[in-house]
Amino acid sequence: MHEPEDNLGVTVYGEGSSPNEVTCRLTIGSAFPEAHHNSLYPTAVSFSPLNFAVWAKTFVDIFKHFQWSSISVLYDSGGRNSFYSQLADNLRNYLVPADYPKLSLQFFEVDSGVGITEERRQGLLKLTNLTSRIIILAFRANDTRRFMVSAAALDMTKPEYVAKEAFRTSLFQLTGSCSTQRAPGLAGLYQRIEERSRMEYGVRYADNQEPSEIALASYFSVKTLGIVINAVLTSDPSQSRNGTVLAKQFSNNAINPSWMLDNQTGINIDSSGDRAMDICVQRYNVEADTFSRTVMYYDSALAHLTPDFGPIDWRTPGNAPAKNVPVCGYDGAAPNCAPQAALLTVPQISGVSVGIALFCTLLGLFATWKVRKEFALKDEWWKMSKDAIAATETAQHHPWLSSHPSRVTKNSAFSLSTMGKDPKHIRRMKGVAVWVTKVQIVRSFTPTRNKKITLREMKMIAHGNLVHLVGIVVEPSCLQFVYEFCSKGSLDHLLNKMNIDWEFRAALLSDLLEGVSTLHASVLRRHGYLNPYTCLVDKRFTLKIAECGLYDLTSDILPPPGQEESQTATLTFSNAIRWIPPEIKKLGRKWSNLREIAGVAGPEADIYAVGGIMSSVMEEQDDVMLRSEGSSMSLAKPMDLERIIAACQYSNPNSRPGIEELKKAFYHNTGVRTGGFLESLVRRMQKYALKLEYAVKDRTEALNIERRLCEKLLVEMLPKPIVEMLLSGCAIEPEHFHGVTIFFSVIVGFVEFVASQTPLGVIDFLNHVFSSFDDVLPTYDVYKVEVVSGLPTPNGDLHAVEICRMSLHLLAVFRRIADDLEMQIQIGLHSGSCAAGVVGSKRPRYCLFGDTVNTASRLASHGKPSRIHMSATTCSLVVDQPDFLTVERGVIELKGKGKERTFWLEGG
Repeated sequence: MHEPEDNLGVTVYGEGSSPNEVTCRLTIGSAFPEAHHNSLYPTAVSFSPLNFAVWAKTFVDIFKHFQWSSISVLYDSGGRNSFYSQLADNLRNYLVPADYPKLSLQFFEVDSGVGITEERRQGLLKLTNLTSRIIILAFRANDTRRFMVSAAALDMTKPEYVAKEAFRTSLFQLTGSCSTQRAPGLAGLYQRIEERSRMEYGVRYADNQEPSEIALASYFSVKTLGIVINAVLTSDPSQSRNGTVLAKQFSNNAINPSWMLDNQTGINIDSSGDRAMDICVQRYNVEADTFSRTVMYYDSALAHLTPDFGPIDWRTPGNAPAKNVPVCGYDGAAPNCAPQAALLTVPQISGVSVGIALFCTLLGLFATWKVRKEFALKDEWWKMSKDAIAATETAQHHPWLSSHPSRVTKNSAFSLSTMGKDPKHIRRMKGVAVWVTKVQIVRSFTPTRNKKITLREMKMIAHGNLVHLVGIVVEPSCLQFVYEFCSKGSLDHLLNKMNIDWEFRAALLSDLLEGVSTLHASVLRRHGYLNPYTCLVDKRFTLKIAECGLYDLTSDILPPPGQEESQTATLTFSNAIRWIPPEIKKLGRKWSNLREIAGVAGPEADIYAVGGIMSSVMEEQDDVMLRSEGSSMSLAKPMDLERIIAACQYSNPNSRPGIEELKKAFYHNTGVRTGGFLESLVRRMQKYALKLEYAVKDRTEALNIERRLCEKLLVEMLPKPIVEMLLSGCAIEPEHFHGVTIFFSVIVGFVEFVASQTPLGVIDFLNHVFSSFDDVLPTYDVYKVEVVSGLPTPNGDLHAVEICRMSLHLLAVFRRIADDLEMQIQIGLHSGSCAAGVVGSKRPRYCLFGDTVNTASRLASHGKPSRIHMSATTCSLVVDQPDFLTVERGVIELKGKGKERTFWLEGG
């Protein structure tokens, strides 16, 4: 079915102040059945193409013809005023069992406004498939097509034929106003409507598209109203404003047969004031790929032509109409359709066998798990002999035991809050310290199934932040609960007696949150009376929660208030009242001990206590700065963490956060990582070791840099081969060199220069001279001690050549430096043998010894300014070199040497 128009409404013309003044009420698009009710609206005349009584009659005739009785209706709700929602409501009203007693309808609502996915469409189709095979789709055309394609997709293998093949299983399509489209003289009206829509509203009709039935009904209502008013004015003008008279004129053909509407407009109004409805029943034509008219229903008496459905492609064996109930039933599980065992193929038999084997395996595993579970309940792991524990611990073993301030009284059932204070509760079991708490009972302890489950959970819950129950010693008048020993005592004791930093406190709070989280996730669900005295700290500084689940074990065997034994110590109610939530305080009951509170407390009570503990621990830490040096953990309470801690102590338990939310806020705002104090300490040591490693690396690099600088300085002071020998630890032996040339120089006029200059000026001059000389020396094979060539690395006879070239170069350099200072340099050269070695240990010097050194010095002092004076030995080594020009000076007297023949080196 298709909606005539997206927006249906009711058009009302003229309404006075009294019934006699009602001109007329014409309904155009109303789909409400009340609009067709003569007793409610006696002056109403309906031109609406929607007459659901006719539609319902049409459906009933089709159902009867094919003997269908189980019908599913899928319709678009699209809000309360949706056309299809109204259609479904009217079908419920009109399709009554009186017309067809066997009829059974099921309605399925779909809201296309929120979008219908393919999965949703197929799910609805599968749902209808369980109860019927006849489906009425009440949607817009596009949605109808999607449903048809989805129906085909459930059983199709050729996608290219899906759209076309989908409609082959669609039997009928119902449309209205068949006669309106066939009435004569409407072509001009259609043309005027199309032109006005285009000119005034910008709406263009597609080719062969006919105007909306609502628009036609509006036109016919106004035209017919004019015809009726004119007729009444002609016959009786006084009645022209009488709505009752006007309404009768629409259907009273006997009064004025000349305006029978069928001849002019193609519309008839019956005696009840409704438009005589005509409906076209169309079937899908496979060959033409379209819907063609099969049957037309019309007139006010709901008469209809004899159905002539013609040939229909049912896509069934023998092309028989679809059955109301399939042969194999809706689910295909009818006994007559069960597959024969002989027809199973080998793969099918294998699959069934594997399935059965898998099922049997799973069943066996489940049975094994069940048996083991029951066996675990029977396990009496917890039962201990009294002889297994011995009272051997004393306060001397734990000197801090006697230092704990008294926070106890003798009116309790049991508590571990004083662990570490009272040495009479400390025992040894197989050489290991344990803590024993006695609980007075009024009758024998007989574990029920629930108690066995609790005991099993207490064994399996082994968590690092929960005190482990070692066992229970059962006696006629009491139970002795044996726990692991937490040597550091309670959290309250630790905070009061030790000055601990923030990281330690944060680790303890992290342990508390992890323990409560594990407890809430277990079968135990809650602690019930959590407080700082049931939070114990072991030797590894790990916080553990004690007395978990003990209420479930002893709730029915404790003595009434006032009759409990006064041998064990526990927290006083005055101290514990801070940790009891308001909802428990309001009960006004008299508690015999704190443990009974667990009977009425839930996880919310634990959250209340956790918030108080966290606030107490964090308030004792000075809020100096947000981050501690070298740490990523906060020292202050951030605002959002402070708010969530405050929320933990709301009076309304339902307003308190859950433990996971509290954990997330704590870790996020403090930077704390999970793990105990020792793990935190290990992480800090690892971080410190890493920082130390980086520091060592940096220091090593700096040391290497300094070492290279020292080596460079040594190379300036000593020859490089000598430095390498010193660094390698080798002894430096003096060495004799047979062939070397030694350079000596004297600055002439330096004494006068010094007398005329300041000391700083002299230093600057000398620095300039020697720096310039140092720049020249590396270009020659020489070594500056008294500048010498041929040592420490011998170079044959090239030592004289190298020194001569260097001397000429230095002479030119000094001339440029001291040209305007009236100073000159005179140079002496001599070749021969000498000894060299390192002298001194703290300030080693590389020194030369031998007559060659003295002779070179004498040649320098007996030379002339700006001249290079050399001995005959040196001259003989360079005389054959084309680069040098030598001039004989003659024989001169050298101090301490006698007469010597010398030469001048003039240049090259």
